[in-house]
Amino acid sequence: MNNQNRVKLNKAVEILNGLHFKNENIMVTGSIALDAQGVSNRVAHDVDFIIKMDEQTWRCMKLIEAINLDDEDKAPKDYDLPERKKMIILNVDGLILNIWKYDEESDWSCIKDSETGVYVATVNHIIEAKKKYARDKDFKDIYKIIKGLV
Repeated sequence: MNNQNRVKLNKAVEILNGLHFKNENIMVTGSIALDAQGVSNRVAHDVDFIIKMDEQTWRCMKLIEAINLDDEDKAPKDYDLPERKKMIILNVDGLILNIWKYDEESDWSCIKDSETGVYVATVNHIIEAKKKYARDKDFKDIYKIIKGLV
């Protein structure tokens, strides 16, 4: 994993641990997960996570998000309203964390990161998620992932 992504991941995990999330309930996904598996080495502009949490914790995290983001303009414009309701965005000292609540019906396909102890989503898991979101950028990302694999 490139050093900039490693630093971002370590800082993000430290933040989540400070919010009392256990490493075994955290899965990093997105570009950092792809970098960890050698598929892409681009520097991530944010850190994407899927976290196992109950409804009460989810509601608390949505309150933290509301306090943290003082206006909706800080949220990415490429997430439409239904998807935006399914995620939490935190900005901690300039580091953006995108957090999705683990969907019990989804596959927890992952490997363990030896340095942080959190899980890393598999390439297939990331492709399936991008197919589900089906934004133009997701299809471009899928193309880049496949191109990086061959």
